Amino acid sequence: MSDNQRIVEEKIARLNAAVALESHDRVPVASMADFWPVRYSQKYNMQQAYYNMDVAAECYKKAFAQWDLWDAFNPLMQSVGALLDATGSRRYNVPGRDLSPQAEFQHPDFTIMEAEEYPEFTENPVKFHAEKLIPRLCTRIGSDSPYTSVTAWTKAALFFGQYMSKARNYVTLWNNEYGIPPLFQGQSLYVPMDWIADKIRGFQQGLLDIKQRPQQLAAACESLVPFITTACLAAATPGDFPLIFNPQHVSPFVSPRDYQKVYWPTYKKMVDIVVGRGFKMWSLFESNQEQHLECLQDLPKGKVVAHFESTDLAKAKKSLGGRLCIAGGMPPVLLTRGTPQEVREHTISVLKLFEDEPGFIMTCSTTLPSTAKAENITAWLDTVKEYGRLGGGVSRYSSKASRAAGQPAVTSVPIGRDVITTWESVRPEFGEIKGDESIIKENWEDLERLPLILLYWLMR
Repeated sequence: MSDNQRIVEEKIARLNAAVALESHDRVPVASMADFWPVRYSQKYNMQQAYYNMDVAAECYKKAFAQWDLWDAFNPLMQSVGALLDATGSRRYNVPGRDLSPQAEFQHPDFTIMEAEEYPEFTENPVKFHAEKLIPRLCTRIGSDSPYTSVTAWTKAALFFGQYMSKARNYVTLWNNEYGIPPLFQGQSLYVPMDWIADKIRGFQQGLLDIKQRPQQLAAACESLVPFITTACLAAATPGDFPLIFNPQHVSPFVSPRDYQKVYWPTYKKMVDIVVGRGFKMWSLFESNQEQHLECLQDLPKGKVVAHFESTDLAKAKKSLGGRLCIAGGMPPVLLTRGTPQEVREHTISVLKLFEDEPGFIMTCSTTLPSTAKAENITAWLDTVKEYGRLGGGVSRYSSKASRAAGQPAVTSVPIGRDVITTWESVRPEFGEIKGDESIIKENWEDLERLPLILLYWLMR
């Protein structure tokens, strides 16, 4: 085993121990970012990185060569400019096309489904995505010209395959060359309420729906569970590391009463499905979510990371300590505007808070900001290394044993209908089958799940 392979094994073991609330040697430090190293490199602009993953990766190489103390890092290299152009997607404002070449991409808020369409959506959300939502979001896919539409679909499928292959190769490079494992799996898992507000109804309309049509909204959320979980887990690597990433945008704006009606039921169901299949989840709770801490106590112990942006960590520890691994601690504004001494002092204070709690991971409160100062990142990582000792031993939690125990096919937690066209609906077209029908059915449904991943990716 090479030195970097050994280092990666130790880092994964340390992270798995923290998630499982097990004793280990020091507080892990992890992070995620989009195009943070592009500004640091000072060689390329945001447009170049947004249209070329190799450019983004070159910038990450420079950053990882300087900072390799991360126990895990997730480079969210969304170099998808060409895909957005090819499909006519309106999902993002693109650097160099809609914005300055130096600007970061933006996520505009707009509505692509009317309230009157909730019943049709709930009846078959996957079909509704394929026939209505994707064509509305991606104007070239939705073109009246079959040639334009088919060409756009074909480009999307080919781009997706190439993109995922290249991303996997870079994950291997980060492991082998820099000793930095990825933190998350390739697809994020959205709570249905977040999906509806972020991707379909628009944030403002989604929040209004909670008050104006809660029953329709709750039914729509429930109907989305099979689509979202299948699309995410179908692309996941078996085992409990890397983790499944779950960003939560809507929950801080929802009252505890409404949270119990339209948000918590499907979130809890998804966690049970993910954990039941041998995975662990990392939930990013944006803004302040102190009003939901009591609810989070019901999540499975040692299986979920609760990453807080603005929630008071002392209150989170009091409520969730010993049940869930807590992550956070470094405000992005401090990395951007603070001094190394201020970063050092803040880091020590957070480590002091969790000195008796093995279930803690130090990370930036959100994604690492592209304007973070190099000297502040150095001060942060060095301080965690110096003051983050817990007194345990990393070898007490074996990453190999953890991953072996985490193989899926575990429980009977159902996902539900997870294909676009069921075998039963097309079975009459085949007439008399002279051999084993189960072989035909199994292969039909396996191929049916593949478009779900592409639909999910295009909507994101």
